[in-house]
Amino acid sequence: MIKTTLNWTIKNLKSMHDSKETLNFDHPIQRQSAQWTNLQQSLLVHSILANYPVPAVYVEKTDSAETDDKGKAIYKYSVLDGKQRMTTVFSFINGEYALNEETPAAEIEGETYTLAGRTFEELDEDVRQELLRFKFSIFAFEDATDDEIEEIFFRLNNSTPLSKPQKARPLMGTENARFINSILTGSFFTEKCNFSKLQLRKSDDMCTLLQSMMLLDHKYNNYEYASISADEVMKYSAAIKGNYSEEQKDLLLEIIDYLDDAFDEKEKLLKKINVPMVVIMADIAIKEEIEPDEFHDWFLYFFVSNKEYSQYCSSGSIKKEKVFGRLTTMEAHFTKHFKLDAPAEAEALESDEEIPETDSTGTSDLEENEISTEETAKSEDNETSAEETFESEDSEISTEENESEETAQEEADSFMNPPVDAETEEAPLHEGLYLVEQGA
Repeated sequence: MIKTTLNWTIKNLKSMHDSKETLNFDHPIQRQSAQWTNLQQSLLVHSILANYPVPAVYVEKTDSAETDDKGKAIYKYSVLDGKQRMTTVFSFINGEYALNEETPAAEIEGETYTLAGRTFEELDEDVRQELLRFKFSIFAFEDATDDEIEEIFFRLNNSTPLSKPQKARPLMGTENARFINSILTGSFFTEKCNFSKLQLRKSDDMCTLLQSMMLLDHKYNNYEYASISADEVMKYSAAIKGNYSEEQKDLLLEIIDYLDDAFDEKEKLLKKINVPMVVIMADIAIKEEIEPDEFHDWFLYFFVSNKEYSQYCSSGSIKKEKVFGRLTTMEAHFTKHFKLDAPAEAEALESDEEIPETDSTGTSDLEENEISTEETAKSEDNETSAEETFESEDSEISTEENESEETAQEEADSFMNPPVDAETEEAPLHEGLYLVEQGA
């Protein structure tokens, strides 16, 4: 592995990305961009202009096997760390946002310039040129193996608050990361599933896909799991590195394509807690030759007509017995609806412990806490609507500090703890501080 230092300005980098297409931000292990506030974006621009420290950028250098007009080899650079910083500056130069009204002024060569509220074109010419000629500290890695790149990513983010699903990406290996990215960027996950911006920021869509893969591997390959928690997802990611066959990929792709056909638009009930269950049910539907539109109609009917499912969506829904409860309840309804033979594979997803249905007084938790889906389905404006009744994880706002206590709290009902919109989160302004998410 060779490490070199690159000496490029923002103008050079933007040209490489926009025109020459030799700089890209789609490395398989690169995490999704965080949703920065306008203030955070503005403070990055201010930090550059006011000569405050800005973290370095790390890229992988590869030979593209192409040559320029002079026969010189063309190299391509894939960003490992620093994507958000670059795209934030590029977007500002493109005129996609104005600086926050509270952005401090910047002193350049003894003269003070106003930045607040201005777009790139509205800045003084000297300020624009100062931004364009700024040079990030850029380190390039050449002739590095996938394992070395994965280790670099781990070390760069060792002290940053990556979510556990984001940490799982390098564990699964570059090949699997590339395969999973292809599914997550497809229309089913981007257009049909219902993930909040906050969940996407934490890569909960990837966590959900890995949970689905884990359940399929349990069904067909006897993969043992203790729960579908983030820790188990990381463990599973490491287990499939170099060990996820073409047959497994084909099965997963067939299921995702089937679900993509079954749903024409974004479906409110295709949430994090439900998607892995739906993947397993789609696998059964394919084998029973049930048409996608029939599956879609059953799916909607299930959440309106079934009252048992919700008791397995309460606190602790990542536990194996709760997962088993959701699966068996859904499969029993599916079997009855389509008049199929009784499910013969229930033991394949069997839990290690019984789920208590009643307390010492004979009253079940469901009887005490159930909110009728038939009543709530009548109005989408009701805060206890059907989709919220069956959703328990939408309100997760986890950090690295509290993820170790995820079992109960991260499964709380969404209407009890409404999620914070990432776009409206505001950080306090401290002049000159570079308020960015480390490692983004």
